[in-house]
Amino acid sequence: MTLIAQPGVSVIPTETCTVRYLNQYRCPYCQTEWEDEWDCGCNDRCPDCNKEIEPYESALIAGESAETELPGEEPASTNVTAAGVNRFFVVSYEIDYVHRVSVGITADSPESAQQIAEQAFNDATIWDDTAAIPLLSDEYLESGDESLVWECVAVALLPEPDYSVRQLKKEQAAMQVCRGLVEAYQQGEANGGSIDWEDLVQLIPLALQALGKSAL
Repeated sequence: MTLIAQPGVSVIPTETCTVRYLNQYRCPYCQTEWEDEWDCGCNDRCPDCNKEIEPYESALIAGESAETELPGEEPASTNVTAAGVNRFFVVSYEIDYVHRVSVGITADSPESAQQIAEQAFNDATIWDDTAAIPLLSDEYLESGDESLVWECVAVALLPEPDYSVRQLKKEQAAMQVCRGLVEAYQQGEANGGSIDWEDLVQLIPLALQALGKSAL
C-alpha cells in the first residue's frame, strides 16, 4: 500500500475593512453634545438624560480590522475579484461650506448684541426662533475655494440612509401633506364647504412618514 502525503494547509491572517460611522449628537432636552462610533447612523441615548436622540451628523470613518482565515496554498486567483462582478461602494463627495446664521437682537450696543448672540449659541438656543431672538436666516453657502473631495469605499452591504436623508424625506412628506390639505380645502370650498374624506385619508401615510411613525 502506498501512502500519499497530503499537502498541509496553513492559515494566513488577512485584514478586511469594517464600515464604521462617527455620529454626532445634540440633545434638545438638556443640550448635551457627544459623539459615538457605530456601524451605521443610528440613534443613541443621551448620557445625561437618557433620551433617545438621532444623530445630526454621521461621517464614514476608517474601520476596525478583522482577521479572516484563508487557505495558504489556494491559487492566487481565488483572492482576486473577478472582472465584471458588481460590488457595493459608498461614494461620497465633500465641498467646503460656510454656515451663516442671522438672528435679531435688541440691545444697547453692538457689543451687547453680539454677547447675547454668543451666549445663545453656547446654550444651543440660537436656532429656537423665539420672540426675543428671532431667526432671520440659516443657510449654507459654498466657500468658493473649489475644494471638491471625492471618496470611494468598498463595502459588503450598502448602509441604511443616515439621519440627514431620513430628515429630508420627513420634510418632503410634510410639504406634500401641506399641499394636499390646501388642495382639499380649495376643493371643499368649491363644493360648497364639504371636504371629501378620501382627500384627507390619502394624506395620512405621508403625515405618518413626516412624523417618523409607522402607524396611528
